[in-house]
Amino acid sequence: MKRKIILLTFGLIISGFFILSSLSPTANAAQSMPWNEWVQQLRAEAIAQGIRPEIFDDAFANIKAPSRRVLHFERTQPEKRIAFLKYRSTRADPFRIQLGRKEYERYHKLLNEVGFQFKVNPCFIVSIWGLETSYGRYMGDFPVIQSLATLAYESPRRVFFHKQLLYALQILNEGHVDLQHFKGEWAGASGQPQFLPSSWHHYAIDYDHDGKKDIWETKADVFASIANYLLQHGWRADQPWAIEVTLPHSLSEEQWVNVDVTQSLGEWRRLGLNTIDGRPWPSDERLQAALIRPYGGPDLLIFPNFKVIMKWNRSTYYAGTVGWMAEQICARPLQ
Repeated sequence: MKRKIILLTFGLIISGFFILSSLSPTANAAQSMPWNEWVQQLRAEAIAQGIRPEIFDDAFANIKAPSRRVLHFERTQPEKRIAFLKYRSTRADPFRIQLGRKEYERYHKLLNEVGFQFKVNPCFIVSIWGLETSYGRYMGDFPVIQSLATLAYESPRRVFFHKQLLYALQILNEGHVDLQHFKGEWAGASGQPQFLPSSWHHYAIDYDHDGKKDIWETKADVFASIANYLLQHGWRADQPWAIEVTLPHSLSEEQWVNVDVTQSLGEWRRLGLNTIDGRPWPSDERLQAALIRPYGGPDLLIFPNFKVIMKWNRSTYYAGTVGWMAEQICARPLQ
């Protein structure tokens, strides 16, 4: 389940629905007014932006105060550092990999069709799907509106969550999911890909053309939305994601092991890097790559697709696990 909060600012006009700037009176005044007063001001704001009154009232009918459960999670996020390989073995355990292989086989035709259309290897689609919600089995039980309302009212980042709340109300207003099934993790991400409402708006796809961008139940929409997210962030089907390497003793780790230091594959090879177990190098030595060493190793030569995965979750641990599990699910190197 996703533990990400994407740090973006939005200034968009969407189908007649205006998302306020950071100067939103409701967002900035949240903690300076009682809860009920804040909800009423939010109601007026939402209605002025196109949300039907009955949609808002239904969404807030059973929300009488900020959620203590949500605030507990928001204030007690773990900070313990673990080694990358331990993280990877926990998230991409043998059971999840085996389950991924079965799901890939089950939806093989659809996944290949989506992968071909969006130019994204379906192995990565299945891997992200599996890491986020165990292939749709565990999507979270926090009511999204309650979570976002709580964080919009009381979180230090209430302006960000205020915008997410308005996007969430838009999802309900347009009928893409009903309130009963609009649940997710504590910070408001939901659906089988665990999209925040803003990510749903920008990247969700109605692949089966039924009028709904249904990332909660419809597998075609789930797969296409994951693929579209990757494509829109720069995914290149003709490029690798990462290769595990060994370093020569002569290489200055302090100088070269840095996610922001990039040079061509040919230049890296001339420095003496070798692949593990004789894995072949990509044929194009002009490819740009960076060398990283997650805490505890291994050494990874990462390519632009690795950084695309980090747009989803800004963690080298997460991106490294997505790519590694994709290879395990499809039982072959992906490059």
